[in-house]
Amino acid sequence: MGAFHYEAIKFADRSKISGVINATNEKEARELLREQDLVPTKLKLIKNDASAMGKKAKINPIMGLIQQVLGIGAKEKIAFTRNIGMMIRAGIPLTEALMYFENFVKNAKFKSVVARVRQDIMSGYSLSQALSRHKEVFDNVYISVTRAGEKSGELDRTMNRLTELMIKAEKLKMKIIATSVYPIVVLGIVVLVLILMFVLVIPTFVDIYTKMGVKLPLITQIMFWISEFLKNQWFISFPLLGISIFGIIKFLNTSTGKVLMDGLFLKVPVINELLTYTQNSHFVSTFYVSFSAGLPITEAIQLAVQTVQHTQIRAAFEQVNLQIQTGQRLGTALHNTGYVPDIVLLMISSGEESGDMEHMLENAFEYLEDEINHRVEVLTAMMEPLLLLFVGVIVGFVALSIYLPLFSMYDFL
Repeated sequence: MGAFHYEAIKFADRSKISGVINATNEKEARELLREQDLVPTKLKLIKNDASAMGKKAKINPIMGLIQQVLGIGAKEKIAFTRNIGMMIRAGIPLTEALMYFENFVKNAKFKSVVARVRQDIMSGYSLSQALSRHKEVFDNVYISVTRAGEKSGELDRTMNRLTELMIKAEKLKMKIIATSVYPIVVLGIVVLVLILMFVLVIPTFVDIYTKMGVKLPLITQIMFWISEFLKNQWFISFPLLGISIFGIIKFLNTSTGKVLMDGLFLKVPVINELLTYTQNSHFVSTFYVSFSAGLPITEAIQLAVQTVQHTQIRAAFEQVNLQIQTGQRLGTALHNTGYVPDIVLLMISSGEESGDMEHMLENAFEYLEDEINHRVEVLTAMMEPLLLLFVGVIVGFVALSIYLPLFSMYDFL
C-alpha cells in the first residue's frame, strides 16, 4: 500500500483542499477521495510501504520480541489518544492522523493494531467500530466514550478527556506502586537475611552448644530445627518455599482469594481510607468522562462501575443503576453504597439540583485526587517507623532465641 499527496476540490462549496491518503494505487486513491465528496485534481505518489517508514520502520528484533511479550502499555495508548485528538482538532482527516501515528510509533505490536484500525476506517468503519475489533488493547470504557464523541460531533474534545483520564489514572497507579515498592523491598531483604542467618550463623551456635552440653530452651530448639532443615534439606526446603509462594499468589488471583484480601484491606486503618478514595476516584473520573461525552447517565454509571476493582465496593456500586431505575436520585443511590465520601455526595447532589452535573463531577474528581495524594503521603510517613519496628521485632526474636542458652548458663554459674 502506498501514500499519495492529493489536491482536490470539495464538492459542497468548491473550495480547494490538499492532504495525504493511503491507497494501493492511483485508481483506488481517486475512488476514496470521491467517497469523501472530493474531486481529485492532482495525485502524486510520495511513498509506499517499503519506503514509507524509512529508518523509522527499522525495529530491533530483540525489542520487537520484548514488545510482543509485554504488549501495549498505557503510555503508548495515551500518546495515541492525545495525538489523534490534536490532529482531529487541527482539521486533519482521521485516516491521515492514524497514518502519521502508524509511521512514528515504535511498538511493533501497536503499529500493526493502528494499521488495521486505519484500514477498517478506510473500509467504511467508524473509529469506535474499528477500535472495538481490538478489545485486548482498547477497553469498553474507551470504545463507548469514543462512540459517544462521534455521535455528539465532539470527537476531538472526547479524545482530550480520555487522554486526561488515562494520564491521571496512570499517575495514580505509579504513585501506589511506588508506595508499595519500599515495604516489599524491605521484607525481601529481611527474608534474605533470615535465610543467611539460618544457613550460616545458627549452625555455628548449634556446634558450640552441643559441645558444651547446654540444655536448650524450646524456642532455641525450634530455631535449630529450622536451621538444620534449611541447611541439610535445601533441595526440599527451597523448592517447597518457592511452590508455597507461587501457590499463595495463585490463590490470591482467584475470586475467593481476591474477596478475602479485599475484605482484609478494608479492615486495616489508613489503608482502608486510601483504598476507598482510590476506588471512588476510578468511578467518578470515568463517570465524568462518559457523562460529559454525552452518554446517558445509566450507561455512564455502568462503564464507571467496570473500573472499580475492589470486589465489595464494586458490588455496592453495581446497585446504583438499579436504584436509579426505581426512581432514586443519584446522590441517594451513591449514599446507600456506604463507600462514597460525604463531600463527594454533596457535590453530586448539588450537581443534580443545579443541572451542572458535569462541572460538579469534575470538582469531585479533583477533590478525590487531592485526598489520595494526602493519604499516600501519610501512609508513606507511617511506613518507615512501622517497618523498622517490624524488622526490629524479627531480628530481636531470632537473636534472643540464639543467645538465650548463654543467659541460662550464666544463671547456672
